[in-house]
Amino acid sequence: MQRKVLVATVATAPLLAMAFGAYAETVINTARTTPIATATATAAAGPDDVKVDTGGGITLTTAGPLITLNSNNKVSIGGNGLTSVGVNDSTGVLIQGGMTGSVINNAAISLTEDYTPTDDDKDASGAAKPDGDLDGPFAKGSNRYGIHLVGPGVFTGDITQSAGGSITIEGNNSAGIWLETGQVGNLTTGGTINVIGDNTYGVRVAAPVTGRVSINGGTTVTGLNATGVAIDGAVSGAVIVQGGVTTTGYRYTTRPATKELRAILDADDLLQGGSAVRVTANVGGGILLDAPPLDTDTANTDEDGDGVADASEGTASLTTYGAAPALLIGSDTQSVAIGAVGTGDNAYGLIARGGVTANGVYDGVTATGIQIGGNAGQTTTIAGGARLDSAITATAYEANSTGVLVKAGATAPTLWNRGGITAFSVSEGQFDSRAVAIDAGASVTTLRNAGSISSTLGGEKGNAYGVIDNSGALTTIENTGRISATIVPTDDKDDTDDADLLASNEVVTGKAIAIDVSKNTTGVTLTQFGVNDGDDLKDGIADADADGDGVDNADEPTLIGAINFGSGADTFNLQNGLVVSDVAFGAGADALNISGGAAMLGAVRDSDGQLAINIGKGSLGLTNAETINATSLTLGADAKMAFTADPAAGTHTQLVVSGPVNIAAGAQLGLRLTSLLTTPTSYTVITGGTLTAGAINQDLLGDTPYLYVAGSRVDTNNVYLDVRRRTATEIGMNQSQASAYDATFAALSKDADIAKAYLAQTTKDGLLGLYDQMMPDQGEGFFAAMQDVSHAISVATRFRPDPGDRYGPDSLWIQEINTLVRRDTDETMGSDTQAFGFVGGYEAMGDAGGALGLTLAYVSIEEHDIAAKVGEQTTGNFVELGAYWRRAVGGWRFNLGGGGGYGWYDGDRTFNTGDLNGDGAADVQRHNSAKWNGSTFNAFAGMAYEAKFGRYFTRPEASLDYLYLSEGERKESGGGDGFDQIVHKRNSDSLIADAGIVFGADYGRDLWWRPEVRIGYRQLLAGEIGNTVAQYTNGGAPFTLASGTDKDGAVTLGFALRAGTPMSYLALEANAEAAKKQKRYNLKLTGRAMF
Repeated sequence: MQRKVLVATVATAPLLAMAFGAYAETVINTARTTPIATATATAAAGPDDVKVDTGGGITLTTAGPLITLNSNNKVSIGGNGLTSVGVNDSTGVLIQGGMTGSVINNAAISLTEDYTPTDDDKDASGAAKPDGDLDGPFAKGSNRYGIHLVGPGVFTGDITQSAGGSITIEGNNSAGIWLETGQVGNLTTGGTINVIGDNTYGVRVAAPVTGRVSINGGTTVTGLNATGVAIDGAVSGAVIVQGGVTTTGYRYTTRPATKELRAILDADDLLQGGSAVRVTANVGGGILLDAPPLDTDTANTDEDGDGVADASEGTASLTTYGAAPALLIGSDTQSVAIGAVGTGDNAYGLIARGGVTANGVYDGVTATGIQIGGNAGQTTTIAGGARLDSAITATAYEANSTGVLVKAGATAPTLWNRGGITAFSVSEGQFDSRAVAIDAGASVTTLRNAGSISSTLGGEKGNAYGVIDNSGALTTIENTGRISATIVPTDDKDDTDDADLLASNEVVTGKAIAIDVSKNTTGVTLTQFGVNDGDDLKDGIADADADGDGVDNADEPTLIGAINFGSGADTFNLQNGLVVSDVAFGAGADALNISGGAAMLGAVRDSDGQLAINIGKGSLGLTNAETINATSLTLGADAKMAFTADPAAGTHTQLVVSGPVNIAAGAQLGLRLTSLLTTPTSYTVITGGTLTAGAINQDLLGDTPYLYVAGSRVDTNNVYLDVRRRTATEIGMNQSQASAYDATFAALSKDADIAKAYLAQTTKDGLLGLYDQMMPDQGEGFFAAMQDVSHAISVATRFRPDPGDRYGPDSLWIQEINTLVRRDTDETMGSDTQAFGFVGGYEAMGDAGGALGLTLAYVSIEEHDIAAKVGEQTTGNFVELGAYWRRAVGGWRFNLGGGGGYGWYDGDRTFNTGDLNGDGAADVQRHNSAKWNGSTFNAFAGMAYEAKFGRYFTRPEASLDYLYLSEGERKESGGGDGFDQIVHKRNSDSLIADAGIVFGADYGRDLWWRPEVRIGYRQLLAGEIGNTVAQYTNGGAPFTLASGTDKDGAVTLGFALRAGTPMSYLALEANAEAAKKQKRYNLKLTGRAMF
């Protein structure tokens, strides 16, 4: 019995030892300055797990690893982590291959050096001459590794850096984590990894990994050839990035604003780094740039089922400053195969839910967001292709930019974009921006775009490509989002091709091409359609859908930029949304099919005439004024087709169809003019082998430039559009507008930009809004204001110094003049005119009740035509000298007087179309100015009788006012021959009678005040405003704007409050007058002092 027990005890001892060994560990909880290895970790120099715990840490000053995993054990780093400073050939954790265990870093591994670059530039003599720019290498030491797996043999177990861990490395030829030999297990990084130095890596997998590689947290690597994450060994599982990875060789990643500041930088500031992520070996589980899932279930904290709480997950963000692709998949030395990430919508070798950014920063440095395939033509196969759900951006200066590049030897069956792919280049040279580029020798057969593909070239010589396929293998393109290519001219002081800084006058030779599949010889099918994706905001409110096609406005697809097909049988199915493109079909039996309410605007060309055009419910605006050969044309009842004519060149769009032309009843035809049509013209727009046409709807012809009237007609084989200029009566012009119509139309030929603005108007209001700006000022409001000024002087001389009968000392008086005249008439242009000034007088009063006096007046008058734009006005300043006589006999009052004056005018006239093309600026602006002089003469006479009833009084009164105004000729300059005018001399005069009755009361004696109210009637007896005779400075015929027939009388109302003493008084007066064609308002302040 004892033996059995003994045998049993002895037999279980190894098992107990193994069990205890599995749970035992050597804990470092104090500062340590010597390295440790798991194989000799115990006090007896036996193997054990090693844990750096709270309060513990290892610091070394000699080369070698701080911790070595060289037995079947685990290493866990916490506490104060692992540290060395200025030690080459140092490693935080060295893992020997052939072992089984694990490594987890929860603390800081810091292998740095005491070195900081300085500004040590020197002048020619060797003296210090700092330029504000640091100099020298990023690091001086070398061969430093945070975690380093070496062979021989394969390590079995996970290598993990948690969210609380960090690795900081300063040194050349170094890495945060480097796997030199194989691993069976998962490699996971979190927290931060920062590496600085040349030829460095954040994470490098240089040997096979049987497991998954997950890159979380933040990884930043800086230096020459610095690479963020390098997968150079095969990975059986997936490569998942769910954090930020940033690489650069630059010292400064923000572009200096000026050329001078950029010139300060030295070569050591402009080193080229490597990719943020590089994959040059097979990856069985695909490449996933991941992001947390959408929160669709508040009760589920891990909706993507990856074992990580969604709230703790990050978003992939790859950023490279420099020429290296931000994400590179492919090798120059071996074939690469990338398996699918999953199934269904995840059956793609590359899925990018996180962002990718490439920025060349400095001149001459290319930028590439994602590159699939190496540079030597080696095979790179991406299972299923790539699904791109996020923002991919490439920006370059004086160099090419490419958002997604598929190189020769690469195969990615489908590119499915659901995010935004953007390429942007700024260049004065011949560099291109390409959002998606497929090189010759690559294979991508399908492109699906549900997001945005955008290419912008800032410059004039380079090209902008949305999608360009040089392989000829792309056969299917689907667009439910936006594809655009745009060229934006630029100009600055470094651009020496002209003397100004205006981008608008730069000569653009580059092309904006949305889709270029011209290398294809087998045929391409391009389909644009809409997707009803439901309630975008999930707010229960239906999304706006202006055209009622079931696709809300925000989701309407668009395609902007040229489309170039190849020599195969190509089909363009436009089923929804908008296309603004010049389409070149090339050779082959091609088809253009428009339906679903879609619209297309642009030129259409087909090199061999084998084009079938079918429009069901939709619109096609043809912008090329040339012959288009086709095999058939079908227009449904809901079809719209517009043609273009260039009368100046004598060309127009003509569809010559070798086969049948079928036009259903209700189809609409339209016309766009690019230059002025001077004579009635009939355009043949469709010629068919056979023609069957119902009644053509004329509504679209109503959108012909409003300057013209257009109609359609049909004969046996042809369709015609007849066009003539609209008459002034048809436009609805008033008398003044009509008189200048022919002269203004002739002047349009002298300014192509103004002419184009007129041709862009399709409504009466739009046309007249421009036309009225061409009309000269008729001066009617100005003359009416002068009438008020003359009458104000007359009234000012009519009154005695006070309401009593005292006469005696001489007196000085001054009166403000303030008047507003608003004219609105269907005969002339209408205006608002304001006058402000002062009239002063000196008079000597006799004891017989009379007075003689002199007046001096100054007035400034400003007139604005109702059609005037900001900055347009006519201003006149007048000085007038006059004399008057006044006499009181009992209750009778008599006065008469007159004077003459001289004035000088300034006129400014502006033409402003407003923002017609939606770019935020006025499309066409012209401004001119002129100076001229004038003279005036006025005379007046009046009488009144004042009857008193105690303190109250009534005063019937009447007056005559005569005014003569002569204006000299004026010649405008500054607006060009299509806008400037010569306005000839103009004379105006008027004799006006005014009668009224005043009711008032007197209060006080030595200090008195007198309120008054007045009602009257004013009538023009004789005279008229002179006609305005003008002509354009280009030598055009004179035209006459007849003045208005202002013979209607007007009721006047007034109020005055006067107050004073025997030696002075003040008065506030206000008057209003309303006639059929104008309204006048006066407000003035009067003062008098006697001496």
